Order: sequence, then C-alpha cells, then structure tokens
Amino acid sequence: MDSQELVKTNELYNRHWWFLGKYKIVHKLIERYVRTPYVPRVLDIGCGPAYFSRFYQYTGIDPNTNIDSHNIIRARIEDVKLTGKYDVILALDVLEHLEDDRIILRYLNENLKDNGIAIITAPAHPWLFSEHDRVCGHYRRYTRKQLKELFRDFDCKLYYFNSLLFPVELVFRLLTGGKNNLKLLPGWLNALLLFVFSVEYYLLPVLPAGMSLLAIVRRKRR
Repeated sequence: MDSQELVKTNELYNRHWWFLGKYKIVHKLIERYVRTPYVPRVLDIGCGPAYFSRFYQYTGIDPNTNIDSHNIIRARIEDVKLTGKYDVILALDVLEHLEDDRIILRYLNENLKDNGIAIITAPAHPWLFSEHDRVCGHYRRYTRKQLKELFRDFDCKLYYFNSLLFPVELVFRLLTGGKNNLKLLPGWLNALLLFVFSVEYYLLPVLPAGMSLLAIVRRKRR
C-alpha cells in the first residue's frame, strides 16, 4: 500500500461504514462460535486499529499500525514466529496483500487451538481487480474455489458479504474505472450504509454474491 493510501486508511478505520460494518459482523461471529469459560484469546493478523483489543485477550500483528501497545507486534506477517495458542485467529483483508498467501497456513497450523476458529475475509471476483487494488497493494482478488483450495486441509465455510450494496459499488467501479472510493461520507449517509452492511450478518447463508468473501475455518476433526 502506498504511503498516502496508508495514511488515509488509518484515518478511516474507526469511522468509515465499511470498516465498522466488517468489525461488527466479525464480532458477532466470534460471540456466536466461540464458547470459553474465560475471555477468548485472539490473534489479529494485520490488525490495523486493533479494534478487537477492547473485547478479548489480544495480540495483534501489523507492520503499519499506528497503535502503540505491548500487545501489538510491529513486524511483517511473514517474519513473526509465535508459540502461543489462540481461540480465534483473524485475518481481515490480509491475504490479498501477501505475495505468498500460504503463510496464513503456518499460523493456523501452529497457533490455532484444536477447538478454535479462524475468520478470514478477502476481496472477491478477480475480474473486478482494478486501480484501487493496485494502489492498496493487492496481489489478487479471490474466487470461492481459490479460497476453498487454500484451506483444503481445514473445515471451511465460505460466505459472500458486502452484498446488499454490491450493485451500487459495481456500477461505481465501472463508471470510475476502478478508482479508489474510500473516503468518509456525510454522517447520515455513513450511518445508513453502516446499518445496511451490518444487517448482512443475519443474511450470510443466503447471500449469492458480494464484493468480499468471508471464511470460517476450523481444524478438521480427527
């Protein structure tokens, strides 16, 4: 991601409807799938603003985060080696930034508890790859088949999301040639889009298409 894009993204993490909606959906999924007698341990790969640190026993990894905390490891994902085990591993819009996305498998194999889950999001539809992706430092967008193959050694449920606004975003990208549209909107519109996006949590099993894919990954039962 270029420096200007990074600064802009850091400013939007805690305000923009896209980021907040994604965080809300993932938070609900963690609360739904993870049942522990203690506060769950969460590893957030590519943690950005460390949104989930306020809810869980938390470790974040991100070379570009502006968060100063002993719970955050400022390093490239490829260079970190952890020994701990986690109830949840998050990689939210991270895979597309990795030249070799198989690095995520090392974390799942070495750091995910046997009864834990990983929640992973990634941009969908390679045919939508555009200038926006290049500026953001993306190597690729994904098909369902590609993600399924990446996690073939795990139990993996795949869903589309960012679906209700998919037609609007698709038209916008076609009209602008795929230029970046990531900017803070007027308060009322930002709140409306956040509400629409957040509703998708309840619709995940039936959404037929969307701008993004969401994977819930578990170890296969032996």
